[in-house]
Amino acid sequence: MDGGGEHVEHWHKRWLNNQTGWHKSTFNELLVNHWPAIDVPPNCNVMVPMCGKSLDMIWLAQQGHSVTGFEMVKKAVTQFFSENQLDYEIEDKNGCSMHVSEPFAIHHGDFFQLKPEHIQADAWYDRAAIIAIEPSMRQAYVKQIRNQTRPGAIGLLITFAYPQEQMQGPPFSLHDEDVMELFSNGFEVKCLEHVQLDDEKERGLTYLTSSVFKITRNED
Repeated sequence: MDGGGEHVEHWHKRWLNNQTGWHKSTFNELLVNHWPAIDVPPNCNVMVPMCGKSLDMIWLAQQGHSVTGFEMVKKAVTQFFSENQLDYEIEDKNGCSMHVSEPFAIHHGDFFQLKPEHIQADAWYDRAAIIAIEPSMRQAYVKQIRNQTRPGAIGLLITFAYPQEQMQGPPFSLHDEDVMELFSNGFEVKCLEHVQLDDEKERGLTYLTSSVFKITRNED
């Protein structure tokens, strides 16, 4: 399965037109608060699907991790390195072309096309990936998370939920019970925090919440 032609084109246009409101100029507070407590092994390889140019990758590296990102829009990849004053080289890692500036390696391509031999991550982080894709693609996304991680790998997932009929995604609404169902086979799921966000009224929503999950891949 690929990422879907219309889906890919949508994000290319957003980046081309600098419509990147999801990109934050600070580290994500929920990441900073919860990552130290979820028992991720020190100095491990953290996978970040659909990473954009997220500064959260900088924070993860500051914790001692190597960071492997996957991003389908090349502009996002090159801006991550240029805006953080990082020189990079393009290298082949396990058959996957990577933009590399240690401890960062970012693949410009389709996350859904990855094969297990491309990466077996020890941990993963998702702030804006699963909520950015069409809901019909979520099962394939979860399958990829399992395929590209080692048994016992720990993930931190941050979601948004709102009445889907009140706003056209992306980001698409993802309720806690949907997360539990999506990761019910082959993972252990624990909700760490559930917060009410303050900007629901300006978006015309009756509610807008964010949840944080620790998701552990079961042993094979």
